[in-house]
Amino acid sequence: MKIISNLLKDTRDEWLVRTTATINAANPIVDRIMDDDSVEGVVMTNKEGAPILTNVSVTGATNYGRALHKFGLLSQMYVKELNPLEEIMIIRINTKKNEIMVAPDTEFSIIVIQHARTRRKVKEKKEKKNRQLI
Repeated sequence: MKIISNLLKDTRDEWLVRTTATINAANPIVDRIMDDDSVEGVVMTNKEGAPILTNVSVTGATNYGRALHKFGLLSQMYVKELNPLEEIMIIRINTKKNEIMVAPDTEFSIIVIQHARTRRKVKEKKEKKNRQLI
């Protein structure tokens, strides 16, 4: 019985080390995303959709995580059904107020919520600045 317990513990420890390494690798990316003025929130979820890292309320992060996790699974299933060699990289959802992007992964997912209007204004400013440089 003790051998089985040790094997389970080793497996759990390996998973934790792997997951922690993956999250640490993604943290600089998440930090850079959070610095953008148009970003309302970022939610990093585990493979069940529970929030691991977020800058929004726990309730909001949980709601986004659970709903978009299910949506991501269904989307991935439908894409695989259409073409087994395809894979979803990013799911983008536009609403009147927000733009939501989901980057699914096997160990975790990253959800970015942006203000649609602010994003458009920032994009327009960049385009105007680029035109002035030319």
